[in-house]
Amino acid sequence: MIVKATEQHKVKREALRGGVGSALFGYVVSPGEGREGSRFQMVARIEIEPGASIGYHAHESDEEIYIILSGEGIYNDNGIETRVRPGDTAIAFRGESHGIRNAGDDTLVFWAIIAA
Repeated sequence: MIVKATEQHKVKREALRGGVGSALFGYVVSPGEGREGSRFQMVARIEIEPGASIGYHAHESDEEIYIILSGEGIYNDNGIETRVRPGDTAIAFRGESHGIRNAGDDTLVFWAIIAA
């Protein structure tokens, strides 16, 4: 399966998970629309403007990976904040919590992948 960038379903979401501002999602796999039998629950390219965030939240029954493409952010890894930059990968395993905020002057862009 190939999904071209121009074919991604784009959605702007506000105050995601209790965060601040908005995030632009370019969905490859939208929540609830994955292929039957697949573990992928969501695959999306996310853009967050300076100062905006995805709030701290738990992954009780799934796992999520963020792969940072551009910009700078602060990743909250189970209560420990760490600066992330392009090339960094952050993983929230089942039972863990995380969040991210744009701490730079440019748009923070990353891939988010949720699997069960």
